[in-house]
Amino acid sequence: MNRKTAILLASAIVGPWFLDTQAHHGGALYDSGRTVTVRGPVTEFKFVFPHVLVYINVTEADGATVEWSGELTTPNRLARGISAGAPSAIRWTANSLLPGDVIELTGNPARNGAPSMRIRELVDSAGRALIGGEAVTIESGSSAREPLPEGQGADLRGVWIRRYEHPWENYAFSEELPPMTPWARERFEQSRPVFGPDAVAVVETNDPTYQCLPPGVPRIYAHPAAFEIVQFADRVMIVYEFHQQFRIIYTDGRSHRTGRPETWMGESVGGWEGDTLVVESGNFNDKTWIDRRGVPHSNQLRVTERFSRNGDGQLIVEITAEDPVAFTESWTARRVFDSVDWRLEENVCVENELFEEFSAYEREVLDYDGERVAP
Repeated sequence: MNRKTAILLASAIVGPWFLDTQAHHGGALYDSGRTVTVRGPVTEFKFVFPHVLVYINVTEADGATVEWSGELTTPNRLARGISAGAPSAIRWTANSLLPGDVIELTGNPARNGAPSMRIRELVDSAGRALIGGEAVTIESGSSAREPLPEGQGADLRGVWIRRYEHPWENYAFSEELPPMTPWARERFEQSRPVFGPDAVAVVETNDPTYQCLPPGVPRIYAHPAAFEIVQFADRVMIVYEFHQQFRIIYTDGRSHRTGRPETWMGESVGGWEGDTLVVESGNFNDKTWIDRRGVPHSNQLRVTERFSRNGDGQLIVEITAEDPVAFTESWTARRVFDSVDWRLEENVCVENELFEEFSAYEREVLDYDGERVAP
């Protein structure tokens, strides 16, 4: 094997915005209790989806040259200054690293000895910390808006990104598992998630989203991607950056339809209770997971979302899930989102292409045979 690649997910969100967590893609491949630092010239920089890859040649003590590699988060997040640790003032582009630039990488190494790591810090040739540097405050979205359309109870418009304060919020809606029936427990035990205590490598997962299938509701809120709310007189539209999903929630009094085919994202209708938008969704298929740790649901799932703003201008989404086939009782969750001055970017997954290259890199780490030679 001529190239040894690193599978490191620096998708950690810390503090009120981004909490450093070890719940990464293929986290079991890396030793989160150890860090290593390597230095050398860049051989390749891939500013691509789903995760940015960095390759450098490292000269070891015995004079041998080994190619190390490391993975960062998505291009969209790096371009916004979001990386491992806290938000920063660094805005990445496809030219942030060039072949020959001497850089230093620090991260969690592969458990099997492969020259691969999950990047925690990256220092460029000028000594500037591109990853792991000083944190900054994210600018809140506060641009002037047109008047709220008549018929809408409160202004929920804008681009929103979630915040969380506990590692489990990166992959679940509660630290404990919801109360599952035997039917759901059996399906849960067959799940091979990429996140959570039982995480496996992407190449070993049966998570539907890694087949480029829609995530469903409420799982769409478990992903660290922005979404935008747009309001009209008779409906609310939510556009999710993750896989370019969208929902249209009618607020004109219409009811759910009957006899329609089951759907991935459900059919939603809503109404206003004062300044709170209450959304009822049903008609789901049973092919998605509730969260990213593999909790299943049936086609009897019903989800209620209550959208409101708090005194700090944040968006609060209170979620209630009911499914008599999957859960012994209903359960609730609460998510908090901050307003950001971002535009939504493309994040498309087509025919599994988004993860093919990523999976190939993981296979190289998993199949590492002790060879440590640079190309």
